[in-house]
Amino acid sequence: MGYTRREAMKDLCSWPLYAAATRQLRRGAALPDKDLFPFTGVYLNAAYTHPMGRHASAAGEAHLASRLHDASRAWPGDNPRNAAVRMFAPLINANPSEIAVVPSTMEGENLVGAAVGLGPQAGVVTDALHYDASLAMYAAMHQLRGVPVAVAPVRHNRIELADMDRLIAANTRLVAVSLVSSATGFEHDLKALCALAHAKGALVYADIIQAAGAVPIDVKASGVDFCCCGTYKWLMGDFGTAFLYVRPDRLSTLQRVEFGWRQFGPGEKLGTSTISHFEVSTPAWGALAIAAASIGYVRDLGVETIQRHRQPLLDALQRELPKRGFTSMTPPESRGPTVAFSHPDAEARFSAKLKQAGVTITIGQNSIRVSPSVYNDMDDIERLLQVLR
Repeated sequence: MGYTRREAMKDLCSWPLYAAATRQLRRGAALPDKDLFPFTGVYLNAAYTHPMGRHASAAGEAHLASRLHDASRAWPGDNPRNAAVRMFAPLINANPSEIAVVPSTMEGENLVGAAVGLGPQAGVVTDALHYDASLAMYAAMHQLRGVPVAVAPVRHNRIELADMDRLIAANTRLVAVSLVSSATGFEHDLKALCALAHAKGALVYADIIQAAGAVPIDVKASGVDFCCCGTYKWLMGDFGTAFLYVRPDRLSTLQRVEFGWRQFGPGEKLGTSTISHFEVSTPAWGALAIAAASIGYVRDLGVETIQRHRQPLLDALQRELPKRGFTSMTPPESRGPTVAFSHPDAEARFSAKLKQAGVTITIGQNSIRVSPSVYNDMDDIERLLQVLR
């Protein structure tokens, strides 16, 4: 797996004030790991934002202590950026040199769209389960810039590859999807989608914020051209930083859309790396310090271990909630981190009851979404089922 959490924490602890961050870290924690996540109530909403663990919080506090006491520190050359990137890259089978740090997933997708030259002659194909803000972004591009946009429909709670095939045209420059849907938990076959798009001359962007840290990802095996994710969901970190992967053999075809000091190398020349294309200025050092610790915990557990812990909880919901009048919106073969159900007037009927019981999920007017994590157990699921009678 390359760079280890121990190596990352050694990097962090080369700064004395970061030593406190290591005291909260434990290798091989048993699941459910409730002690490391000391929130109150039953939290089944990690797909919205993952609670921060003690270990990640300690890394953040150490960063703040450094800002308080080490006023003369040369941050551009002495910061946690590289430790966080080297911790993240093996999660998706990427090299650290292929990762740029950007402010958010949405920022990453905007940068990709600009870099590939979306415009009146270069369109995008997406699907109805892509992130809703991304769909709004492409609608605005269509309205304001004349970008051709095609959206594959949902059929039987899935996006069919045949629909994507039908929509990818000669003027399609980019296929943009969420690897795991935030709405339903549906997961694309990314390798098959990339093979299809590449055969037709299109590039593929995947939003992986609901996947990285939750399901196995292999950017090399899939052939995906771009992917991006923030750290505050299944990477268990904080807001304000994200990782953008760019397939290295695509860099020479991309337009430069922003310029800043992070892009220049020796002799004030623009670099040719992923960093030089997409990192513009000072990133969020504090969020990166937290990410190095939080991703280390994910990697120590192992994504497959997290999946094995989570799946029986989701299976129980898929089995029991239909008995209570809920209709599943998540394909039964899904191994993603969420399940979603429709129910008439769900918000009106259950929102107050859930709050009173101290149970947190995502609830909409006619739907619910449940997303357990490493701190949940079957008792938490039973408590939710008692409320949703």
